[in-house]
Amino acid sequence: MEPRSHLQKVLSEGHFAVTAEIGPPKSADGEVVRKKARILKGYVDAANITDCQTAIVRMSSIASAVLVMAEGVEPVIQMTCRDRNRIGIQADLLGAAALGVKNLLCITGDHQKFGNHPEAKGVFDLDSIQLTAMVRQMRDEGKFLCGEELTGARPEFFIGAVENPFADPFEFRVKRLEKKVKAGAEFIQTQIIYNVERFKKFMEMARDLGLTEKVYILAGITPPKSFGMARYMKYFVPGLDVPDEILKRMKEAKDKREEGINIAVDIIQQVREIPGVAGVHIMAIEWEEAVPEIVKRAGLHPRPLEAEVKPAIAVEVERPEKIEVVAPPKEEEEVAEGPPKIEIPVEAVKEVFSSVRSSIESLREGINLLHDSLARLERALLGGEVVPAEVPQVEVKVEEKPVVEEKPAEEEKPAVEEKPVEEIKKEVKPEEEKPEEKPTEEEPEAKPIAEEPKAAEPKPEEKPAVEEKPAAPAGPPPEGVELGGFIGEYRPLSERAAGLPEDLYKDPGTAFIREVEIGKGEKAFKVGGTNVLPFQLFEGEMKNQPRIAMEVLDVKPENWPESLAKYFEDVFDDPAAWAKKCVETYGAEAVCVYLMGTDPNYLDLDAKHAREVVEKVVKAVDVPIVVWGAGHAEKDVEVLREVAEILGDRGAVIGPVEEANHRTLGATAMGYGLPVVATSPIDVNLAKQLNILLENIGVSLDKILMDPSIGALGYGLEYTYSVMERIRLAALYAQDEKLQVPFVCNVGREVWKTKEVGLPTDEILGDQEVRGVLMEAITSVALALAGGDLFIMRHPKAIELTKTIISALMQEN
Repeated sequence: MEPRSHLQKVLSEGHFAVTAEIGPPKSADGEVVRKKARILKGYVDAANITDCQTAIVRMSSIASAVLVMAEGVEPVIQMTCRDRNRIGIQADLLGAAALGVKNLLCITGDHQKFGNHPEAKGVFDLDSIQLTAMVRQMRDEGKFLCGEELTGARPEFFIGAVENPFADPFEFRVKRLEKKVKAGAEFIQTQIIYNVERFKKFMEMARDLGLTEKVYILAGITPPKSFGMARYMKYFVPGLDVPDEILKRMKEAKDKREEGINIAVDIIQQVREIPGVAGVHIMAIEWEEAVPEIVKRAGLHPRPLEAEVKPAIAVEVERPEKIEVVAPPKEEEEVAEGPPKIEIPVEAVKEVFSSVRSSIESLREGINLLHDSLARLERALLGGEVVPAEVPQVEVKVEEKPVVEEKPAEEEKPAVEEKPVEEIKKEVKPEEEKPEEKPTEEEPEAKPIAEEPKAAEPKPEEKPAVEEKPAAPAGPPPEGVELGGFIGEYRPLSERAAGLPEDLYKDPGTAFIREVEIGKGEKAFKVGGTNVLPFQLFEGEMKNQPRIAMEVLDVKPENWPESLAKYFEDVFDDPAAWAKKCVETYGAEAVCVYLMGTDPNYLDLDAKHAREVVEKVVKAVDVPIVVWGAGHAEKDVEVLREVAEILGDRGAVIGPVEEANHRTLGATAMGYGLPVVATSPIDVNLAKQLNILLENIGVSLDKILMDPSIGALGYGLEYTYSVMERIRLAALYAQDEKLQVPFVCNVGREVWKTKEVGLPTDEILGDQEVRGVLMEAITSVALALAGGDLFIMRHPKAIELTKTIISALMQEN
């Protein structure tokens, strides 16, 4: 196969490749990028263009790549999952390919809390493995992720990914590499290497799996500029392994930068001897001038095939005050004198183009409307038959309401009503005679679960009966979603695996997750206490099943959809009555008081308000309590210190505790004997680091719950699952005691702020309430399968469904 890029050609011909890195500026100054490219030209085979590295806003990677190509350097654009969903990523990939970019590096991206916009919403629609698979599908199969065919040229990328040979759990890093290779990665750039011996072990494991025959591995190299930089990387950069020998060399060196270059050259010489290493990736952070010197000293200059890289054509256009338009000569004029020139003001030209553009946009809108109308008509006339669905494991129904028949919207769809009768099952009742669309690959088949999608949406003037009652902590819940149980007969694993040796399907853990007690007295409970992966009871023991706390807000919520609000709006103004209703009506086994009103970016209520709310809730209910601050490090110190005094006798949990306030809140928790929620951005090493910091000031690991900053279904759930799974594997199989603590997942807050839970009931998305219940329950169950121990949830029916599924999973298997 013809190489897709210069970098691929260098690697495929067996040359030892060299790539470097260009960090775009925090400005629109293209000359900064061009200058860096000129420094690297002739010394590297390709240059990575970072994509807002460390979550700091910088010039676009794709735009910078065009500037780099103009200087005769082949770029490798980085594409992160942090800032774009699958639509934006695929659009950018098509644009980059159209501009001539041939190399792509797929990465998940640093969490936004690292950068200069920590309040930004992380997307994480995909993770790096899913992104890699999507790019390969676009390239090799000519299909978008949704399955739709590309209508023209495919993006022909040489696909790369990254791997960290040093992150925990070390034994599983090569497995993660294998996943990326299977997804479509063709070259790998590693994290910075200082511990060469450990990297050798990683490469040995990669060779054992045959990965070095399937992917080109480029070892990451960074020259330290100073002793301070080396020390910072050793102690404060998660996932880096900097031996003391490196620190000693930098500390004793007279010329720190010269020694940094020497260290980089020494490491290059060592990794070149490791079988399977196909090149190096030099990351001279804001020190591009060091790259040529490193390459020359390492004996990697001149570069092979260097002459084949040609600069792209770059044209700079100046904007004149007036545009000269040459008119054709009249017959009586002498051509030799040249045609006359007509001066037209630029503004007039802009006006003409604006008019033309407006006309084109109007035409485009008309075409789009026509396309949508035809699509709807096609679905109505040619939609698939209503086929009998397989029996779902959990039944979710919506009770009938007479108002459904009075809705005029159902009479406005004659095309659907005229569907041939023979395509409808005879068993379907008359009020169900509405054809179901076959689910697409991205739409789960929800129709059999919600038999009557519109039944849960009452008219505004006809609210459920419970809403007409005065505020009360107890009473029957509003009508809405009904839940069934599991259907079918369960066959234990011992029966299914009869006759097989146990070592074929058993891999028991070698450590336990610590137990953390929440609350005091008869209703206290423990979480954690497992030595197996979630629900793998045939391998070991789960002493405590996952628990659920219902959320109570300190202020009336402003944006809850009716499908959720109707269960609590009679107690919105009284957190104590709200908590009591959660316990007495919905059977809550714990309550989480979310002090969102204290957020400085919201209402900025004071610590006195928080104390009054928590004090009322403590007196109203006797179940364990979690008090969750606003998530603002400085304000939470003030608020949680105030409420801790009245929580001491209840053994309540307080949080979130972050690195920025761990000393103060850690000391507060120890003073009152309270467990804490340790919150970190979704990252294995950051979670471990915060636990270490808390333990260093005296907080026992038996008093820590980890909050990994989860994402909701469709909003980074896959990445959350991946990180939680890696934490649990490190705890159980790598005996990493700093990670042997339970997880707490704030599911309700994340799910009920998503767009989908608030969209109205319609034929495509189904009933609004069923949709919200399923989103919250699916998110919770998925995170329980990843190791979640305590869930903070909102919707009573989502909690009921989650408990039903967890109870079934807890059967002996």
